[in-house]
Amino acid sequence: MAVRRAAGLLAGDQPNELPETFWYSAKRRLLGPPMINAQLQDERLSKTLALGVLSPDGISSSAYGTEEILIELMPVFGVAAFAVLIPMTGVILFVMLLVVLSYREVVMVYTRAGGSYVVARENFGRGSPRSPRWRC
Repeated sequence: MAVRRAAGLLAGDQPNELPETFWYSAKRRLLGPPMINAQLQDERLSKTLALGVLSPDGISSSAYGTEEILIELMPVFGVAAFAVLIPMTGVILFVMLLVVLSYREVVMVYTRAGGSYVVARENFGRGSPRSPRWRC
């Protein structure tokens, strides 16, 4: 309702307001009113804090991958699987480094908001795999 009221202030008073849905009302009561763009600028994370918040995902994935490799190799190679584990961990860390470097490149090129959707749309177009444009 707050967004609709703000839009009404910009476009002039509109007598035919849409009623607020139950789910939107519940979400607004739980999370609070939506922020306007001027408020969102103050809500950004610093680079140090963002790294601390977002990097555990990649770190936990690399640890999980190493553990799964060891689980699969133990029945076949036994204790010798530990000798293969270090090079495999190195490969996983190298791939993780490539992902980080490619993310940095994407962030530098696509500076406006929209995330991965904007990157995919600009590189692959607006069509979906179900649209006729994608059929062979």
